[in-house]
Amino acid sequence: MTTTNDATRTTPMDARDGDIECMIGFATGRYTRTHGPFWFAIALALSILSWLALIPFQGSYFEQIIATGWQTNWFCILFTWWCLCILVAKLFKIRVQRRALDLVDIFPRRGDFVLSPGTSGEILQRIKQRVSRPRDFLLFNRVSMALSNLGNIGEVRDVGAVLDAQADSDSSTIDSSYTAIRALIWTIPVLGFIGTVLGLGIAIGNFTDVISGGEVATGASAGGGSIREKLAPVVGGLATAFNTTLVALVAAVGVQLLTTYVYKMEEDLLDDCTQYCNDHIVSRLKLTNW
Repeated sequence: MTTTNDATRTTPMDARDGDIECMIGFATGRYTRTHGPFWFAIALALSILSWLALIPFQGSYFEQIIATGWQTNWFCILFTWWCLCILVAKLFKIRVQRRALDLVDIFPRRGDFVLSPGTSGEILQRIKQRVSRPRDFLLFNRVSMALSNLGNIGEVRDVGAVLDAQADSDSSTIDSSYTAIRALIWTIPVLGFIGTVLGLGIAIGNFTDVISGGEVATGASAGGGSIREKLAPVVGGLATAFNTTLVALVAAVGVQLLTTYVYKMEEDLLDDCTQYCNDHIVSRLKLTNW
């Protein structure tokens, strides 16, 4: 059983331990990458459940907003659930990556330890003993890349260059994992605008029918009853236009805020990995071929 104390750890740390996708049976993604198609299926199921959950609230203000313009609202809810599922999966993966910084100490704590090509093998061996599949971790992959090349590096600044290059690569990997979410955040309000256009089209079309049918004049002489009946579809079209925009914008704002929060957590993780490498590698490194 894996404990929170590195000194008493009985099994190597594994990136699959605590990864929600691996718990389900999928292979772990690259760092915090998620399995998009799987979460789309989950989002589809949650969207259906969301619509079924509205049945007891038929006629309520909230149900009318969602049900009006359901063609676009359905996709807004689906894409919102998809984003939320991906972000929740990322939170689990970030927590797994964070454990590498918080729980495993791969460098000796004694003050006289000097990192060099001769002692780097000891560190690499400690990583293999304490971590299963080190390349699945941001931190251990970066440390392994730097230490594996110490014998071919002439100056400390060259080690820094290797670490910086790997940091840029890790940052690009993390950033690209948000491509689908960014596309969905852009799509959700567009769906709202499409609903607005559809609603306005319905309203204008029905209003044209009222005018062309001469119902205004007829309704005025009849006490206005026919006018109200004919204008009801016009008002319904306007309701579709505004409600679809409202649903889409609220969903987009919520998803954007949560995405920003999760992305900030990943940026902090990258910064902490960089700081760890500077403190334990660059500052303690001594190359014998100076």
